[in-house]
Amino acid sequence: MSHTPFLCYKSLLVNATWGFAKGLATGEVRSRPFLWLVTAALTGGIVMSLELAAFRLYAPYFGYSIYVWGTMISVVMAALALGYALGGWLADRSRSGTILYVVIVSSGIYQLAVLFVERSILRWLWQSGEFFGTTIASLIIFVPTMTALAVTAPFVIRLLARAEHIGITAGKVYALSTAGSIAGILITAFYLVPRLGTRMTLQILCASTLLVGASGLVRKSAAAAVIFLPAIGVLLLPKLTYSPAVLWTTESAYNWVAVMHQDDLRWLVLNHPAYSQTTRKVGAIWSGYYSDDFALGPTLVPARRMLALGLGAGGAITSTLAVAPHLQVDAVEIDPKVAEVAAKYFGLPLGQSNLSVHIADARPWLASSSQTFDLIQVDIYQGGPYIPFYLVTREFFEEASSHMNPGGLLMMNVYDTSGSRELLAATAATLKLVFPSLFVISRSDGNHVVLAFPREISVADIRQRLSRVDGETALHAIAAQAADKVQELIPPAGTTVFTDDRAPVEEITRRMLHSSR
Repeated sequence: MSHTPFLCYKSLLVNATWGFAKGLATGEVRSRPFLWLVTAALTGGIVMSLELAAFRLYAPYFGYSIYVWGTMISVVMAALALGYALGGWLADRSRSGTILYVVIVSSGIYQLAVLFVERSILRWLWQSGEFFGTTIASLIIFVPTMTALAVTAPFVIRLLARAEHIGITAGKVYALSTAGSIAGILITAFYLVPRLGTRMTLQILCASTLLVGASGLVRKSAAAAVIFLPAIGVLLLPKLTYSPAVLWTTESAYNWVAVMHQDDLRWLVLNHPAYSQTTRKVGAIWSGYYSDDFALGPTLVPARRMLALGLGAGGAITSTLAVAPHLQVDAVEIDPKVAEVAAKYFGLPLGQSNLSVHIADARPWLASSSQTFDLIQVDIYQGGPYIPFYLVTREFFEEASSHMNPGGLLMMNVYDTSGSRELLAATAATLKLVFPSLFVISRSDGNHVVLAFPREISVADIRQRLSRVDGETALHAIAAQAADKVQELIPPAGTTVFTDDRAPVEEITRRMLHSSR
C-alpha cells in the first residue's frame, strides 16, 4: 500500500498553514476582521469534523446504533450551547481577540492530551451501555473541546460589531461558520476518515486547532515557529497498537474493520468488538456456527442461482459452495474493504467464475436488478447486533420475493438473545405478510436462521429433505441437528410489523440487549 497521498496531504497542510502563519507574523495578512472571519469558518469546520470523528471513535466500544448517534449529538449540542453563552460573556469583557485565541489554543492542548488517554477512557466505559457510556465519554473527550471552540462565533460577532451593524455582522459570521461546517463534514466524510482513519483525523483536527489559535497570538516569525512546529508534531504521534488477537485492522467509509485470530479460530469484526460478523476455523470449510446452516439451502430446494445479501467474511457462501459447487452466486456487499478481507483472510474465492461480488447497498441493488434466484441469503448487520431497519421491512421482503423463483427459499439470520424473542417474532410477522410458510432453526447463542418459502410447505417436508442429505459426515451432522431443531415459526397475534414508515428495529434490539445482561 502506497503512503504517497497521505504524505502529500501532510505536505500541503504544512505548507499552507506555515504560509498563513508567516503571513500574519510578517504583515502579509493585516486585516484583523478578515482573520476573525476566517477563524469562525475554520472552527465551525473543526467542530463538525470532531462530531463525525466522535461517532467513528465510539463505534468499536458502543456500537453503530441511532442511540449512540442521538446521545452523542445531544451532548455535543449542550456543549455548543454552553460555549455560545461563555463566548458572549467573555466577549463583553474583552477589548481584543487575544482571549478568544487563548481559548482556541487551550482547546487544541486539551485535544492533544485526550489523544493519549481516549482509548483507556473508552475501554473503561465500553460496557456502560449506549446512553451512559456515550454520555460520559463525550463529557470527558469532546465537551471541553467543543465548548471552547463554540466560544468563537459570539466572540467574533462582538469584535466585528464595534465597526459594523450588528445584524449584518451576525449574519456574516454564522454564514461563514456554517460554510466551514459544511466543508468540515465533506472533507471528514469523504477523505479524512476513509483515507486516513479516525486516529489521524483527530490528530489533524488537533493540529488545525492549535494553528488557528496561534494565528491570532503570534506577532513574530520566531514566535510563530514555536507554536507551529509542535502543532505539526501532533501529526507524527505513533500509531495505535492492538492486542495480539487483532491480526489486521483498517477503516473504510462504512466500518471499522478488524480481523481477529486466536488458536484455530478467525473472525471478522465490524465496529463492535463484542460481536463477530463471521467466525471460521482456519483451513476448514465448516465453522460450527450458524453460518453452516445456510449451506442447507441447496438441500431444501433445487438451486442453480443464489443471491447473498451481506457478504461478511463469506462464511455462508463458502459453506454453501462446498455443498453445491456449481451454484451461481451473486453477493452484494456495501463495503469494499470487507470484500477484500473475505478474500485475503478467510479464503473466499473471489476469482472463481461462479461467484460475483457487487459492491452496493443491498436494497438499491435489488431494486435495480432484473435477475431472479432460487436461493436468497440475508445476513446483514451494521456492526454489532443492529439490522439496518430498511432491510427488515415488508417492502424489502416484497422486493426480495419479486426476485425469487416460485420454488425458491429465502434464508435470514436473526440475532435475538431475549427470552421473549420479540425481534424474531416481529421479523416473522413481517415475513408472514409475504411468505406463506415460515420455519426457524434456533441456536443457543441467539442466532436464528429463518426459512421463508413462497409456497405452502410443512415442517415434516423439511425434516424429510434434511434426512436425505448426501455428502460428507460433517454435512450429515449439520443436517441432522437442523432437522432436530427446525420448527414452524408462528408470530403471536398483534406482533409488530416492520414497514418503511415505522420499523422500531433498534428499539426492540436495545430491549433485547438490556434483557440479556
